Amino acid sequence: MTINNVTVEEAFEACQKTNHLILDVRTPQEWSQGVANGSVLLSLNELKAKAISQLDKNTSYYVICQIGERSKKAIEILNQLGFNKLFHIFQGFGEWQKQKLPIELPQINTDEVRYSRHYMLQGFGKEAQNKLKEAHVLMIGAGGLSSSCALYLAAGGVGKITIVDDDKVELSNLQRQIIHSTSSIGSQKVESAKYRLNDLNPEISVEAVSERITEANADELIKNCDIVIDGSDNLSTRYLVNDVCLKYSKPLIYSAIYQYEAQLTVFDFRIPDSPCLRCLFPQTEGFEPENCTDVGVLGVVPGMAGIMQATESIKLITGIGDVLQNQLMMIDLLRFDFRKISYLTSKACNKH
Repeated sequence: MTINNVTVEEAFEACQKTNHLILDVRTPQEWSQGVANGSVLLSLNELKAKAISQLDKNTSYYVICQIGERSKKAIEILNQLGFNKLFHIFQGFGEWQKQKLPIELPQINTDEVRYSRHYMLQGFGKEAQNKLKEAHVLMIGAGGLSSSCALYLAAGGVGKITIVDDDKVELSNLQRQIIHSTSSIGSQKVESAKYRLNDLNPEISVEAVSERITEANADELIKNCDIVIDGSDNLSTRYLVNDVCLKYSKPLIYSAIYQYEAQLTVFDFRIPDSPCLRCLFPQTEGFEPENCTDVGVLGVVPGMAGIMQATESIKLITGIGDVLQNQLMMIDLLRFDFRKISYLTSKACNKH
């Protein structure tokens, strides 16, 4: 295959004529910094799928990328698709800028830039991203687990996040609850979290509920979401959330932390007769394990566990990969030890 190389000046001159256009095969993120005037924008990743429907074989295209490498690959693809009027701007867009040739800022869908790394991810792409956009995640608590989890769900494009917590931000929270800041001290945790998430991604909806989840409000909160993330710090709340999720067949992502250790599992109640928290940890009257207020916690432990909760959420929403269902992940970060144990529905569980 012969490649017709042209300089940026030659391409600019040629494209003053009718049916001569510059084809920019860079990424949306690169386009957002500027493109040659009048360019047709079609990234290399989408060329095979969209060239036939979006390009005209009677038009001469002057193909450009940043430094002249991707444009070669684009010409090869276009040749295979039957496009013959192709010219290679071998110096790339960097030289176009250097020569001060006309540049414009295109109107680009911000999603194309914000989620570009998801779009190009094999097995993910726009289809999975759209599922995230349509999803509603309920987060129980706005503390250590929820901090990292909520940040990554917001960054990843989950369309609606509801956060429920009645606490206020304290100085001692900031060692691990990274969604809050020093300026947040004294404010409601849910309002602090909402501000941070909207600042990170203004394109999503964040609902702040400044209440403790109780039997009075649990049904209304849980039945209207797609997934529930348990970031609470006491067993009574965990059992309540478990029972209502089971009632409405809502997937529940559980995690708990203790000093240097964390646990994680997924209860997918969309699956009939799926095991629940009571199957895994039968309730003992009056028992309440120690929490970080009593025994302390290494700050990164809830952060890591929360990120894993976010990962399982994304997998549940998009359908990619295998979720941690019927298995309890046990993590000891002091020894960097990861173990999984399997569990089943308990015949003794009064919820089954």
